[in-house]
Amino acid sequence: MASNLLKLRKAAGYKNSNEFAVEYEIPTSTYARYESNPDKIPMDRAWQLADIFGTTIDAIVDREAPDPACMRGEVQLEYDGLTPEARQLADELREFVLMKDEKIRARHRREEERPYEALCYQYEQQMLSELRDGAAFGELVAFDSAEAARAAFESFLQEQAAKKRGRLSTKAQKIVDDQVIEKIMAAYDRTHGEFEFEGMQVLWSSVDHGVMVEYDSEASARDGDAKA
Repeated sequence: MASNLLKLRKAAGYKNSNEFAVEYEIPTSTYARYESNPDKIPMDRAWQLADIFGTTIDAIVDREAPDPACMRGEVQLEYDGLTPEARQLADELREFVLMKDEKIRARHRREEERPYEALCYQYEQQMLSELRDGAAFGELVAFDSAEAARAAFESFLQEQAAKKRGRLSTKAQKIVDDQVIEKIMAAYDRTHGEFEFEGMQVLWSSVDHGVMVEYDSEASARDGDAKA
């Protein structure tokens, strides 16, 4: 039998759970789990959903049936009362606002992603430099596959984070470092991949980041000494 949450979501005009989850910034898999197991919804999330749909927590977690008069919400009820011409105007305005909202969200996501893509580039260059320094003369530094390259990079990040923490690191510091590594690896996945060309697997990297350095003087620049 369909859960109250599923009925509320459809009554509010959301045809699928992904659309609703994305709009309210709830992980899609998590929200799908809420609809199939409403009694497992955490209290803070239940309050949020109750506020969104204008109903009670008991209705959200299937302990009582929602009031049919409230299922569509105040805004939806007002929309239902509009003339067909006004509904068309409202629909056009909604499409325009949603388009603008998506562009704003995309810009915000890009602003959040770029620093981690720059870190990805920086640490990858450091890893490759160390691999080249450790290779024998004439030895090619390469990876067998994209998966191997990714695994090597993630291992390198973990090693670098552990070195920075030192022996007296705390659990909280490691949690923070793991979160940063996760974001850097997400940046890695966005900017790396492989494709097949004439029977060969070719690794590709799409990076538009550089590292800016400031030199003490023109002479230092020629010698390659950068100021920290």
